[in-house]
Amino acid sequence: MNSYQISRQASYKLIVTEAKNAPGAISLIPTFAKGITRLDEITTEIDSLSMQQSKDITGVTDDKNAQLEDVIGYIIDVAGAVHSYAIGKGDKTLQAKVNYKVTRIDKMKLAEVMDAAGVVLEEAGKVPAVALADEGITADEMTKFAAAYTLLKGSTGGKREAVIERTSYTDRLAELFTEAADLKKNTLDRLASQFMRKAPEFYNKYKAAATVIHRHAAKAAAPAEGNV
Repeated sequence: MNSYQISRQASYKLIVTEAKNAPGAISLIPTFAKGITRLDEITTEIDSLSMQQSKDITGVTDDKNAQLEDVIGYIIDVAGAVHSYAIGKGDKTLQAKVNYKVTRIDKMKLAEVMDAAGVVLEEAGKVPAVALADEGITADEMTKFAAAYTLLKGSTGGKREAVIERTSYTDRLAELFTEAADLKKNTLDRLASQFMRKAPEFYNKYKAAATVIHRHAAKAAAPAEGNV
């Protein structure tokens, strides 16, 4: 799993834990309780797949594994900045080119990640450095992004590429994270507001657990996935 998936998994598991600690509260809304049961099943399967995935990449150094994660992190951060810049300019074409969200990146195979990185680097390079800095991305970060991309590009092929791809795990994990995100957004979050009246203490704990905190490089960021 990449760092974004790890952060989301931690949030999902905390939601399940808080719900299990408040059986009386969640029993008030049977559909919510059913959703928690399914989320528990999903997180359990994700943990199992993650463990098996780790066993299958024995022999690959942590540094090499980190290369892919670094590039993915930069794609999301820089693409988000360029997308914001494009919105300010009313440039819908540019918006479409750099529309790389976490859920989309999670489903990509290695070749697709490399293509996305190339596109984002190219489009970000066309944005004035001052304007990009206003969106939170410094020239130093762009240099590091380019270096991470070059490093990953040079290390792909053979065993390394096969390890990163590990298609069966990647695809199933993507399916599980997509299901979990949909379940949380369209069922749990929509029903959770009732707890403001029925069980306010649980509501506050659910709201806190539902916040996904991810830290990338030297920056500290706390993007919330569908805050209640």
